[in-house]
Amino acid sequence: MNEAQTATAVNCTRCRQPVEKPIYRTIIDQAWDPVRRKKYVRSQSLPFCSEEHYSHEQMSREG
Repeated sequence: MNEAQTATAVNCTRCRQPVEKPIYRTIIDQAWDPVRRKKYVRSQSLPFCSEEHYSHEQMSREG
């Protein structure tokens, strides 16, 4: 592989398949801070291959 292919290779967050044109969406969930020993709300901009995978990932993190 050359450098151009490795730089543009992005995998879907949900299915881990390579995506040519990723859809970046913001996922909001709760995370644990081990220093303060408290939960906090975080938001991450992650790549997805479809809106369906984005929706399923958001719902899975909501619990």
